[in-house]
Amino acid sequence: MDPNNMQFSWQYSPEQKIQLKPKLARGERSVGGGLWCVALLPLAGIVLESFAVDKYSGAVLWLLVIFMIFFGCRADLKQFELQHADDLDDTAQKSLAKAVWIPPLYLFRRDKILHAGATRSAVLVILTAAAFISNGFVQGLTVNEKTVPERLENTPVSVMNFKTSDDEKTVGKMLEGWFDDGAYECDCTHSGDIYELVYSGRHGKISAEVTVNVEHDGFIFKDITAEGITIGGEELKDDELKDMQKEIFLGDEAEEEESEDAEEKAEDSAEESEKE
Repeated sequence: MDPNNMQFSWQYSPEQKIQLKPKLARGERSVGGGLWCVALLPLAGIVLESFAVDKYSGAVLWLLVIFMIFFGCRADLKQFELQHADDLDDTAQKSLAKAVWIPPLYLFRRDKILHAGATRSAVLVILTAAAFISNGFVQGLTVNEKTVPERLENTPVSVMNFKTSDDEKTVGKMLEGWFDDGAYECDCTHSGDIYELVYSGRHGKISAEVTVNVEHDGFIFKDITAEGITIGGEELKDDELKDMQKEIFLGDEAEEEESEDAEEKAEDSAEESEKE
């Protein structure tokens, strides 16, 4: 057969008709489309958790996520029963009604009835497990007198409201540089939401103590502040305390910050004198 003269013939048959998904009318809801939103809600909770400022806002966030998951499944069940009233037998309806209180199981049974696989239920299980493990309340269970000192020493001093752009300046490194030979001990006590860490050693061959308070409300670290400093048995106060805190936690940058503060004060006083 000559391929150049080859003729192709195609005959249409009803069995070969391509079926397209009908376009949704205005106001019509896609069947099962909202369940992907339900399956992805734990991921939304993980992302939004970073905006929670305390344990109360964190609790409200996760309660809202849980409510929306159950509400989404309940709403879908009612819609599903209406759309498949003729296809569902009593056993299937009862099975779905019981499973709706366990969202992953509900998605699995629902999609099994429709022969739609188990992708949505698997996604919901995985994301729920990830949300449970990573949420602040579960992570807060690991915060105690033993773990707080290690976490604090790896924390940049910029978190303590010291002006520095060097994230490598951590609390631990700055304390090592200030105490003689980098040797010091840490005593951590816990009262309410406050962890008090007292670092003790020698500075200039004189005994010294540096106190740092860490506030954790069981969900999130709310505040880390440098508190008292005692050198040779005498507790520093006022400007002397502030200057020593800067010396400890800023190192060489302490002098730069002092000069900047002096310039700002000079500018403010000049502006006030001009107004007068």
